[in-house]
Amino acid sequence: MAKAKITQTSSDSAVVEPVVLRPGEITRMVFKPQLVNNKQDENRPVKGHVLWQKRGKSDVGEAWLDESHVKLSTMTAGSGIKLELNTEELYLLTQAIRGLYGVYWKNGKRLPKNGEEFDLAEYSQVAKTLDTLDTATQLIESAGHDGFVSLMKWIVAQQDSKKVIENLSKLDFADLTKINALAGIGILKQALATWAANKDNPDESFWQDTLTKYSFVFSQVFSSPVVVFGTKAYVGGKNLEGEGGKEPDFLLKNELTSHLLIVEIKTPATELLGKSPYRPPNVFAASREVSGSVVQVARYKDTFLRNYGNLRIEAETEPFRLVDPKCLVVMGSTSQLDSEGKKESFEHFRRALRGTELLTFDELFKKVEILLTLLEGKAPA
Repeated sequence: MAKAKITQTSSDSAVVEPVVLRPGEITRMVFKPQLVNNKQDENRPVKGHVLWQKRGKSDVGEAWLDESHVKLSTMTAGSGIKLELNTEELYLLTQAIRGLYGVYWKNGKRLPKNGEEFDLAEYSQVAKTLDTLDTATQLIESAGHDGFVSLMKWIVAQQDSKKVIENLSKLDFADLTKINALAGIGILKQALATWAANKDNPDESFWQDTLTKYSFVFSQVFSSPVVVFGTKAYVGGKNLEGEGGKEPDFLLKNELTSHLLIVEIKTPATELLGKSPYRPPNVFAASREVSGSVVQVARYKDTFLRNYGNLRIEAETEPFRLVDPKCLVVMGSTSQLDSEGKKESFEHFRRALRGTELLTFDELFKKVEILLTLLEGKAPA
């Protein structure tokens, strides 16, 4: 399936290049799709129409025009128009539509940027992955963690909630454990599907939103139960003119000890190493983004420690503690380390860091993948 190019027609709609279902030099059948921000149901962003196009022999090589000689408004009672699709054409149409759903979901249920191109076959697999989840997991995944909690609250609020609760009480421990596991599996699969569709996404705000939504992934790094305490939270550093304030991407709080941890993120597309060897043939220096991010998070930590007293007083409603906070930088992807020299150089750099852990995005989500295989009772690869 060829790539599809997106052209925005407004802030809430975009057209996609026609998908050819039945090719030909003089006649052809195409599907002309549109992506829309469907305010009534954001899970249904695709619409379009199937066209039968025809041109003269002298027009071969020119742009196709829509065939508009037959108008439905001129049809008489008892008549109809038959447009038959064979199995291959219908399969291609289905894949194209599913791919467009995948593209939209990949972009956080927003229209892609104008001019972007997508391999619809690849994104149809994203949609397929979501579809193959079992019914219970689909419900949890589509609702999300907060939605699942809201659903349970709604059940309790119903007039016959007493009967519902009585029936829930009939579940044994194994059933309740399975429900809890399904909830966890659904959220983990949703996070991994988002990662699979966005491995090359260079939008830092997208990753800020995604990791806020799936903040549980950080617990896999710190090996402690953590929650998001703040995003772009002020940790001090302003001068008399109110300039120079420090705002790390995430402040995480240990749920048991209330101690904070500092996280700085970039994107999977951020370069990890310099493009050319620092010392040929196998020594590569860390990129400007990597070294800058490590210094940046260290400055956040230093500023936070110096301003801890005043900031803690201001946050009395939600107390926290700060004792030599751990720092994490998430950026880049190990797919960039395409030689032994690059792999060794990157490992030497991050193992020499003191007080800061450096992880790539694929390493972060690999930890989620391992957790998922354990919940599903499979052996980690």
